[in-house]
Amino acid sequence: MILIRNLNQINQQLPKIALTIGNFDGVHLAHQKIINFTQQIAKSKNIKSAILSFEPHPISFLNQQNQNFNHNFRITNLAQKLKLLKSHNFDYVVIIPFNNYLSSLDANFFVEEVLIKKLNVDSLVVGYDFTFGKNREGNFKTLEQYNFELHEINPIKSNNINTDPTISSSLARKYIHLGEVKILPQILGRNFQVDGLVIEGNKLAQKLGFNTANFITRHNLIRPKFGVYKTRTFIHKFKQYFDSITNFGMRPTIKNLGFEPILAPIYETHILNFSQNIYNHKISVEFLDFLRDEKKFSSVEELQNQIKIDLNLCSSKS
Repeated sequence: MILIRNLNQINQQLPKIALTIGNFDGVHLAHQKIINFTQQIAKSKNIKSAILSFEPHPISFLNQQNQNFNHNFRITNLAQKLKLLKSHNFDYVVIIPFNNYLSSLDANFFVEEVLIKKLNVDSLVVGYDFTFGKNREGNFKTLEQYNFELHEINPIKSNNINTDPTISSSLARKYIHLGEVKILPQILGRNFQVDGLVIEGNKLAQKLGFNTANFITRHNLIRPKFGVYKTRTFIHKFKQYFDSITNFGMRPTIKNLGFEPILAPIYETHILNFSQNIYNHKISVEFLDFLRDEKKFSSVEELQNQIKIDLNLCSSKS
């Protein structure tokens, strides 16, 4: 896989390619259908395969001055997205910086200067709702004016989701916000995952008799519903998965116990049957099931009892 982070890296025209374009946030099952079809076209025509995406996410860039816009919406950051795309064995992954210049480009200019002159597109695959160019003026009909082979992929639906069954990034975000993580493999094709570096906390959990790996996320990532989840944690240092239980939220009990309240939501993961120091190490936490809402406790004893209940509930859901 050749990663192109800027079109200026392309000094000469690429070989003929089958290309798909999109944001691909979450790289969900509908994205994977588009990706697989693009790969099939490339293979059948004996040409290279490529995917074109944007960074930052256009919606985030276009709303950077909008104080009412929730920027914590991305399912995958760039590193996660690239890792997922790499597994699909594209010949080229092209990430174009989304900026004022790109957002102001006329749709036809984008096709002629980027897709044709720079990327040498032979075949183009897009989703049913694909738009592009200034003010989203370009669509499938715009693309039909050109000589490359063009394919539009219809929406796909989940047989197990009764309401809003059309698979999309918006649908995945909806269930993440609701805490209904158990349904996400039917949308993403895998568990919802959050990555982070373990930071040193106030050691409250240790004083209560168990350790937690605390971490926060950046990159404007989506936040699940506050609460306690059954999870499994991959510790990159050991290249191994461990069963775990994770609280995400504001820790409302902390102030009552004499600790300073936190200013932003934090992930606290108790890794079962594990006691090693992993400060400053990367972990990836997969969310398997929602156990309960975040609660405020009036005493240490009440909190300790609830932790025991949570651990038993986590075990019973195995």
